Amino acid sequence: MPRNRLSPGIEKYGQIPSPESNSQKISAYFLVNNDKAAVLGNILKKGYFKVSNTIQKTALAAAIALTSTTSFAGELGSLTSEVKVNDYEKGLTKTEVTIGKGSYKLSDDVSFLFDVDKDFIDSEGAARKEGWDTQFGLAQGIGTIGDFNTTMYYLFRYDASWKASDESDSSDTKQYIIAPYLSKDISLGGKDFSFGIELWAQLGNDNDESLKNISGVETNFYLSGALSENWNLELAWYNFDYYDTDEEEYDYQIGTENYLTYSLPLVSGFSFNIENYVEAYHTPDSDTTIAYAHIQPEIEFKKEVNENFSWHAGVSYEAFNWEFKDAKGNKGDKDIFDNNEFQAYLGFTIQ
Repeated sequence: MPRNRLSPGIEKYGQIPSPESNSQKISAYFLVNNDKAAVLGNILKKGYFKVSNTIQKTALAAAIALTSTTSFAGELGSLTSEVKVNDYEKGLTKTEVTIGKGSYKLSDDVSFLFDVDKDFIDSEGAARKEGWDTQFGLAQGIGTIGDFNTTMYYLFRYDASWKASDESDSSDTKQYIIAPYLSKDISLGGKDFSFGIELWAQLGNDNDESLKNISGVETNFYLSGALSENWNLELAWYNFDYYDTDEEEYDYQIGTENYLTYSLPLVSGFSFNIENYVEAYHTPDSDTTIAYAHIQPEIEFKKEVNENFSWHAGVSYEAFNWEFKDAKGNKGDKDIFDNNEFQAYLGFTIQ
């Protein structure tokens, strides 16, 4: 998937909050407050982590913006920090530390968005790798177009990875994104759903060039809502058009990403959840199809300390896992069921 879930369409998974929802409950997997923005800036400035000049300047600017606006205007919409461990059966372990993720309301119509993750990847038979996965941007509510509420997203994304032992084998990618998002509430079969249309454009690539190379455009559609008290449905339909440097032309790709989730409250703050997930893409030019699916039960515990703070913990395991790839003339095709994932997390929520 070229975008790597940058879309605001399914906010639960894209983690891009709308400026209209600053009171939305956002998970904060380790307690963080406004003062920590300044701490983050100092850590980056002192070089405790390997950070490129681009991300360092952007993160420092974000920290300054957060601390300054705290004194004069605006309000924190959300602030998240997260530690999550994913362990796969084929010898791959990924630890993701979210230093800060969320939104800050700058005005009634504009929110500043931020997401700074540090990744640690251990793979059997390979050197350990580290990396950054970051995103900064603005979400601007621009009113209505017809029956649709409209939000403009202006995003910058920076990803980097390197070998942990000697910082060799490094790479980085920059993306510059603009994405108008139109949404409205609809009723289907007596159920209430949210319907969204996203017009998404990537205006640059890893060499900071524009409108060439891996730049591209998308038109995407989203539908989400509760099917019952326990069941929830989220659907996404993607239409990609990306530049192929080898063929010097744009290639079209179609995709879908769907969640059917179940949640059953138990006793004393415990709940039993099941995530059913299907993701698939097809590129007609190369006659390539890839797909991924899983069924992942989870036990989660939540404890509310007060109206603004709660903590939770959870573990989950993929009871069913499927990966599929079929590419014309490709010996790397696969159809496997044996890379099940274990996940564990512990955290706090500020709202």
